[in-house]
Amino acid sequence: MKSPDNWGPLVELAEALGGATACSRPVSDEGWRSHEEHTGQTGKIIAPNLYIAVGISGATQHLAGISASKYIVAINTDKDAPIFEAAQYGIVGDAMKILPQLVSAVKEIKK
Repeated sequence: MKSPDNWGPLVELAEALGGATACSRPVSDEGWRSHEEHTGQTGKIIAPNLYIAVGISGATQHLAGISASKYIVAINTDKDAPIFEAAQYGIVGDAMKILPQLVSAVKEIKK
């Protein structure tokens, strides 16, 4: 996400879907998000019906915390990111352009 200032659309999408946000260890270590949101081998283990991995590379440590998710959707600019191997659906592109479109679509569907 490049900066803690860019988390707004993630929070908005999570709220629109009735979900919550999580993060990788580097994000919590940098203080961008609470350590309570850290998901992975050394963090929380989660198993949501839908996990949207935005800008997540797919490091083994993070995958250990999300592998029980029913559906994983990956959004990443790197088409070769390992997260795409774990994901059922993938979007190659800039999250800052894709997230507002997803938020808008979810809100439209929920009307």
